[in-house]
Amino acid sequence: MYTVLFALAILALILIPLAPKLVRLRIRFLRWLHWNWAVNLLEKYFDGWVLFVRIILLVIAAVLLYAGWEDLRV
Repeated sequence: MYTVLFALAILALILIPLAPKLVRLRIRFLRWLHWNWAVNLLEKYFDGWVLFVRIILLVIAAVLLYAGWEDLRV
């Protein structure tokens, strides 16, 4: 079980530098849905959303690494 947690943590760490691309992908998807208000919101606060996504991915990676480490010790 701990190998799965470590793998997901590594995946989250790999995605951190790709956060701007993930936010741009979300903008494209919302444009496809014609949700212009959401697109405008994301574009207006793009840097803040990228920082938010990076922090969330870092927290997810830290929690998964901690859970995997604790599972490994037991």
